[in-house]
Amino acid sequence: MNPHVDSSTSAGTATKHATITARSRRVPVLIVGAGMAGLASSIMLSKMGIDHLVIERRRGVHGLPKAHILSAKTMEIFRQLGLDEKVYRAGGPVETISRFNWMTSLAGPTPLHGREIGHVDAWGGGDDVVRYSAATPSTYTNLAQIQTEPLLNEEAGRLAPGRVRYGQELLGLTQNESGVTAQVRDVADGAEWTIEADYVLAADGGRSVGPAVGVEWIGERDLGHILIVHFSAQLHPWIKDPRTGITIFVSPDNMEFGMWGGALVKMGPHRWGTDAEEWVVHVASPPGIPQDEAVVVETIRKTLGIADLEPVIHSVGRWRVGGSFAERLHVGRVLLLGDAAHQHSPVGGLGANTAIADAHNATWKVAQVIKGHAHPSLLRSYHDERHPVARNVVAQSSAALMRHTSEIARVIEGIEPGAGGWSAFERFYARTPEGEAMRAEMARAFDEGNYGVRMLGVELGQQYDSGAVVSDGTQAAENPDPAVHYIAQARPGHRLPHAWIDRAGTRSSTIDLAKLDRFVLVTDPAGRGAWLQAIAKAAERVDLPVELVTIGTGGDYEDSMGNWAQLSGLRLGGALLIRPDSFVGWRTPTVPEESGRELTRVLLSLTGQGEKPDAG
Repeated sequence: MNPHVDSSTSAGTATKHATITARSRRVPVLIVGAGMAGLASSIMLSKMGIDHLVIERRRGVHGLPKAHILSAKTMEIFRQLGLDEKVYRAGGPVETISRFNWMTSLAGPTPLHGREIGHVDAWGGGDDVVRYSAATPSTYTNLAQIQTEPLLNEEAGRLAPGRVRYGQELLGLTQNESGVTAQVRDVADGAEWTIEADYVLAADGGRSVGPAVGVEWIGERDLGHILIVHFSAQLHPWIKDPRTGITIFVSPDNMEFGMWGGALVKMGPHRWGTDAEEWVVHVASPPGIPQDEAVVVETIRKTLGIADLEPVIHSVGRWRVGGSFAERLHVGRVLLLGDAAHQHSPVGGLGANTAIADAHNATWKVAQVIKGHAHPSLLRSYHDERHPVARNVVAQSSAALMRHTSEIARVIEGIEPGAGGWSAFERFYARTPEGEAMRAEMARAFDEGNYGVRMLGVELGQQYDSGAVVSDGTQAAENPDPAVHYIAQARPGHRLPHAWIDRAGTRSSTIDLAKLDRFVLVTDPAGRGAWLQAIAKAAERVDLPVELVTIGTGGDYEDSMGNWAQLSGLRLGGALLIRPDSFVGWRTPTVPEESGRELTRVLLSLTGQGEKPDAG
């Protein structure tokens, strides 16, 4: 048995690694799970020079194409990692997923089949282009999990050769004051081995690490089961709008397991319009229903309403829909990420995107602790910051899932299996005053409702309140709809607002100022001298890398749009401190009288080494 075979074919490294042999298997960080959160964590730790090991019970990079929407926030993170352009090249342009619609089917035997019920703009497209582009330098893209994971695996292997191990199953885990011990089994030959680590990042979907450390779940873990089929077919004769990325079906022909009749998702991978080569169908399917090819093909035909379709089946799987989150995300030396922390429906595209944001939050904190720049108590802030996010994404996804069909049922009364249900649709599509009124009400409901595809507030508007944030005494701006609307503010605990800045003719975003391995202090040219002295003073007590950046005329960057002062809330000489994950850790509108002493107190507080400074 050789538990140390490298699954990656890439070479090269950016990190000095400790030796891992059959006799010595100790690493600073063990990552359990090589999905989106686990692989992203590996890349981030490598970028920060932290040795680690990733174990995954699957034998290779594969899985179901469940997640596919990569959000603007995720693309901001990939931008920091230098991966955004590679992902954009592989994925579908935002224009090809900018419409989300509901239909009775794609085709069928009557004029009521193949009809659109309604649509909404999605993922920053259509009427949302302006508000999204003002909020972020990045756009969404469509790249399925089965396409994204190999890309992340390649990068993880390039940065840390030999550190991603497939076919390794976690059997048990214990921890004490000195570290964590994991028992692992090679699934190929059954041989067992041991890994010792300082910290564990659990990205295993909640299968093993959470139960081992006694974490319970809050909410419903079994809301239903979904059959997911990845197939190739030419659907362009029935799909007319190249903007459509996802279609939800509501049909009296497909109501065996409820009103939701399935979903069709565009997969590319080379063409992204109506002529896309690959697709995924999701349909409700309780356990026990056969998954042989004949049954699967008939399921696709019935869902789409195309009786003679000849799809080429690539993969078939089943997954459980939940609506729950872990009660704790930090237990001793263990942090829970991704599906190990929150499980919910795919509505809203919040699963993989939230998982990558979890990794972004957890890894810089673990890295700073391992490097001796922060006290282990900093890790408590991971739970304090990401647990409210986990609770919120579960609530938002579950509510949007119900809204997908509840509004249709409210407007088109009488939808039921069979002929009676089609009668309801006949009234809806009729050229009568009643039909016109129903269609107008349906359009209004789609326009005003939150169906999970326009949740910029959920994505960018998170507010952290933890030991890794020092309050400035201000209150968050009022937001009447925090799920849909995002209000840019540089208040501590918020994501740094996006503004375009210019350096020697090259445009970048303020988001680009964040660096994984350090804090960045931003001021204007007038404050440069005072804050350089403050950083030097703080360095006498705090072993923490801090970089100074100035924005304004004569500074490191020019304010391209002239809106940085308003967005930042800073006056002459004021400063704000950007954390490695692009969140604001602290802000002072002007230079304090004892700036060195104040910055020292702030840095000690943010890293768990001192009391919080007074707000205000």
